[in-house]
Amino acid sequence: MRASSAPERLGDEAALSRLVDLYARAVDRGDMALLASLFTPDATLDFGAMFSGGRDDFVAMIGASMAGMRTHHFMGNRLYAVNGDEGEGEIYSINTHVLGTKDGGRDYIGAGRYLDRYRRTPGGWRFAHRTRVIDWTNAGLPGAGMIVGGKGGDDPSASSFPLLAALLGASAVTENAR
Repeated sequence: MRASSAPERLGDEAALSRLVDLYARAVDRGDMALLASLFTPDATLDFGAMFSGGRDDFVAMIGASMAGMRTHHFMGNRLYAVNGDEGEGEIYSINTHVLGTKDGGRDYIGAGRYLDRYRRTPGGWRFAHRTRVIDWTNAGLPGAGMIVGGKGGDDPSASSFPLLAALLGASAVTENAR
């Protein structure tokens, strides 16, 4: 892993945090042009049974599925690990959806995390891959086919995100405690 200075690391983390916030805004405001611009052209997304595929199909799916609902994506805790022009992130979120029905609406709340891979491009940081992990919903545990969070080594973040694993290793925890 390439060492970076504290100012470089903070600048990268601020830029990645802005990227994450722009994603929430694009989805909630229905700005599909903005949403598409946040991903590399070859980006992949894995939202379990909801969606698995590339950027353009994802943007089309979000545009169609969000048209009939009101949403609020709150992005909370954020962990970033950067190595040169590549990075990974674990972003906690609570996503609220008000689904329109003839009776006025039904709420769906999903809490979980986004597991991201980022790539620095000439235009700035972009999502290269995004996985949606659901930890719980207001209807109980996630439904069949969803990517479900776990504890310790059973969590999807433990096996597929080596930069985050290195960040969360014992040496990083000890170093940050100083």
